[in-house]
Amino acid sequence: MPRIIFPPADDPLPDGGLSQERSIAALLDSSKRRKREVPIRRSLVQRVVEGDSGDAKAPSPLSTLVRARRERALDLYLLMAAVTTAAPYDVTERSELWARCLGHHAPGASASVMVSRLWLQLEQLGLIKRSQNGKFTKITKLMEDGTSTAYRPPIGLADGPLEDIYFRLPFQYWVDGLHEKLTLSGKALLLICMSRRDPQFYIPEVFADWYGLSPKTIRKGRQELLTAGVLTTVGYGIYIDTSLPTLTTTADKYSFQAPYNLNVSKRATAADCSAADDTKAEEDGPAAPTSATDEPLLPTVEFLVRKGEAG
Repeated sequence: MPRIIFPPADDPLPDGGLSQERSIAALLDSSKRRKREVPIRRSLVQRVVEGDSGDAKAPSPLSTLVRARRERALDLYLLMAAVTTAAPYDVTERSELWARCLGHHAPGASASVMVSRLWLQLEQLGLIKRSQNGKFTKITKLMEDGTSTAYRPPIGLADGPLEDIYFRLPFQYWVDGLHEKLTLSGKALLLICMSRRDPQFYIPEVFADWYGLSPKTIRKGRQELLTAGVLTTVGYGIYIDTSLPTLTTTADKYSFQAPYNLNVSKRATAADCSAADDTKAEEDGPAAPTSATDEPLLPTVEFLVRKGEAG
């Protein structure tokens, strides 16, 4: 089992152990990710499956976690994804470390039971595989679509397969404490908006249909991201809504604040990076500006149909 070496903690708990913050820092540092980012396929938040009548949406692992209110399972998955950086994409750590990263400081069997239950939930979703590694449990990352398929890093090329579209979650997510500030609604919407890779975007409640969530989840998540300073409003637009007598309505337009705007690339060419082991990958082009503060905020007409748009 890999050992994590770090300086003595300045803020040990009464039991002499590490705090949640220091536990997460130690775990993330063990990943050796040079760019301190986690590549995640879009299929975690939205799945498209082929059928006889064409492509159709299917429940994604994220929507299943949200509907079941399994926030800790999502937290554990993101941490696991952050530290499984190279083939065979597995990690073995004590249950106590995983538990402390989740803010659970009870010792021994209590931590083991809680973490084991969360791993089981992720295994049932087809996101991980468990096996024994001596006295400890080895966790192997699988593909993000929940098909229990062996993991391979996304290619990330402009002409690559659709299932290889991915986005990146920065380690700053944990440094800024968003794992504590956001509820499950905010975390889910953060991942969804990042996966769309747009410099500016709307967050209509029709997202609920596109991503298998409730309108309440979309509204709550949007407010949390604005309050946390992750999103900023950059204008508004007019879009088509066939459910209204006027056939149009307006909506605010948003963009990510740095460093959460890292998924906006200035190019989409074959030179785009591979997310395989990001210690070797090249970075995407610099992010587009989050807003144009010197220009008037003019409305634009967007063909965003509340009924029938695929997303």
